[in-house]
Amino acid sequence: MTISEFIEDLKTRKDLREVVHHKEIPPRSPLFAETERPLHPNLKESLSSICIEKLFSHQAQAIDLIRDGKNVVVMTPTSSGKSLIYNIPVIESLLEDNDAHALYLFPLKGLEQDQLGAFRELTERLPIGRQDAPPKKRSAFVPSLAEIYDGDTTAYRRKKIRETPPAVVLTNPDMLHMAINAFHPKWERFFRNLKFVVIDEVHTYKGVFGSHVANVLRRFRRIAKMYGADPVFIACSATIANPKGLAETLTGLQFELVDESGAPAGRRHFLFINPLPETSPYTIATRVFTSSVRAGLKTIAFTKARKVTELMHAWVNETAPDIGAKISSYRAGFLPEERRDIETRLFNGELTGVISTSALELGVDIGGLDVCVLVGYPGSVSSTWQRGGRAGRSGRDSLIVMVALQDALDQYFMRNPDDFFKRNVEAAVLDFENASILKGHLLSAVAEGYLKPTDAIYDTIKYAPILKELEAEGKVRHWQKGDIWYPRKRTPQLDISIREAGEPYTIVKEDGRTLGESSSARVLYELHPGAIYLHRSVQYRVVKLDMSERKVFCRLAPEIDYYTRAMSSEETEIVSEDSQRDLRGVRLHLGKLKVTERVLGYRKKQIHTDKSLGEFPLELPETVFTTVGIWMQVDDALISAVREKGFGSSGGLHAAEHAMIAALPLYALCDRMDLGGVSYPLNPELQSAAIFVYDGHEGGVGLAKRGFECAPEWFSSTLRLMEECACEVACPSCTQDPKCGNNNEPLDKRAAIMMIRKWLGG
Repeated sequence: MTISEFIEDLKTRKDLREVVHHKEIPPRSPLFAETERPLHPNLKESLSSICIEKLFSHQAQAIDLIRDGKNVVVMTPTSSGKSLIYNIPVIESLLEDNDAHALYLFPLKGLEQDQLGAFRELTERLPIGRQDAPPKKRSAFVPSLAEIYDGDTTAYRRKKIRETPPAVVLTNPDMLHMAINAFHPKWERFFRNLKFVVIDEVHTYKGVFGSHVANVLRRFRRIAKMYGADPVFIACSATIANPKGLAETLTGLQFELVDESGAPAGRRHFLFINPLPETSPYTIATRVFTSSVRAGLKTIAFTKARKVTELMHAWVNETAPDIGAKISSYRAGFLPEERRDIETRLFNGELTGVISTSALELGVDIGGLDVCVLVGYPGSVSSTWQRGGRAGRSGRDSLIVMVALQDALDQYFMRNPDDFFKRNVEAAVLDFENASILKGHLLSAVAEGYLKPTDAIYDTIKYAPILKELEAEGKVRHWQKGDIWYPRKRTPQLDISIREAGEPYTIVKEDGRTLGESSSARVLYELHPGAIYLHRSVQYRVVKLDMSERKVFCRLAPEIDYYTRAMSSEETEIVSEDSQRDLRGVRLHLGKLKVTERVLGYRKKQIHTDKSLGEFPLELPETVFTTVGIWMQVDDALISAVREKGFGSSGGLHAAEHAMIAALPLYALCDRMDLGGVSYPLNPELQSAAIFVYDGHEGGVGLAKRGFECAPEWFSSTLRLMEECACEVACPSCTQDPKCGNNNEPLDKRAAIMMIRKWLGG
């Protein structure tokens, strides 16, 4: 079945009559160009061998800039040949100098494997000295032209790679932080002739992770300078609002931007499906996915939660056993060997359908796809196009189907589909000077090389308060005479996790076999005692959470027909105020907050009906962290006006908080789950009604600050979310929040609309 035939089938099916919009995006013809200086003849011949005879215009433009020694960030669509942009200059440098080196940095191990294969395919016929160096012994390992250096690399191979570094080392930020920066004397040969640093999928370096990586890269640049290297940086990004600014914030360097794509694209169709209120969107998405696979179309479905991924996989197995062997789920938390197996089976065509979280959003090569089903709006315009770009990668016609959830932004775009296609993509936000993050990296930098006033990367005067704090803790020493900072520990890097706060938890069956792992931030909410955990469509019940050993113990529970949701509470305390601004009817404050979160218990809800089956208390430790947030006092006159209308003032404050959290992802590349909030009918500190919205991460990562900067636009979108929703008081499409620990009670959007109109001067 063709894409057009499949679309007509979807539109006419009685069980899928909720198609609200069909957008056809015409195909795009290629635009070719020549580089200012011809490619090396051997390289040109190698490209011809893999059917590349010409360069797209953006490739030629970027290569010319790189040859001129410029740092370049390339932002073009998925499958537009970005890897050639960095491979060609690297290979040219190797053809001129066999001792040249390059570092390739990827956020995921799967991307390392993909790009290693592409690099070797391109260089296997080239006369580059180390390509075919024979081992001295049959069993000995001699690094080839390019090697992966990550957590899966054996200790023996790591040692050999350090001793005889390959021309290209492919790694990830975690290994750069702990194994390369931390032990740089062992990498001296590599650093001394380092010519290029490639940062692929640069848009993924946002929030906490991006703030850490920005510091890791600054430390890396500092070390390179110690060995006399000044490499050219090449960054590649999906479509975001600030690719140049993000690359510059990540590295501390100036970049040139290349963002006009010359790559061709096939015809793309985009369907918006808005299920009727009485129909589960997950049921509709499962039907679309099943129909697509049965129609012979290679299909990927993206969900917003691990639990939904596993539930959909289970439902497809139950309702369409004929395709069960052709599909799989895929998500973070799977063991590495499970993920590699699924990727391989997708690539070779053994699997024709996969249901995934965002784990497959990035460019791991899983072969050409025809259909992408988005189970809910992904949370940002950027992620929507990035996920949709997984289909039609070979220039063929493709289809993106977005099935809306009863969620504020989903329903906003169902009501305003044209706004989605006109809307600018969001900005990726990070804060590399987040005090709690910077502190650990300053300590690491001191251990990697004494810190002096003349340091090219870290300003000792600016960061003196943090250095003195480290000194008071006995972690560094200060030599007053030379104003030099020394370490007290050789490798503090090993104590710093750059992915999230805290080490991951291991999820095990009662017989001791490992099922997967979870971040510490999710454990109390999703893997508390009594929680239902799904793995590869199989249900387990959590029977024990061992926080000292960081283990979650599960028991097989196939008979259970309910899911669980945590109940929680939040409290805020103002630590300091950094800035304030006036809208027409309210003063907005930005500053540091101390947040206390507690998981109080959990609710059981029936899977198919969502009926509540009871609430169950838990005794779990509270989580306390300092972050950045915005807050506003709500004056008594406005509260009185709301009550005079017969509306609920507490429900209005709560609804406004939820709607603000829902709308902020329109302006910052984040998910509403990255944010927290609390509303007070009477805040004890401010002695008035108040609303707080804050970054849900220690130290803050720039999200609340972004909202503060674009407050009028943010509040206007918040108002529109509620005004356009057809409900009277509250619903999931405007003010109900799936993360709400108070079960979304009370809520009154009528009062919230009054409040925000007043704040905007209405």
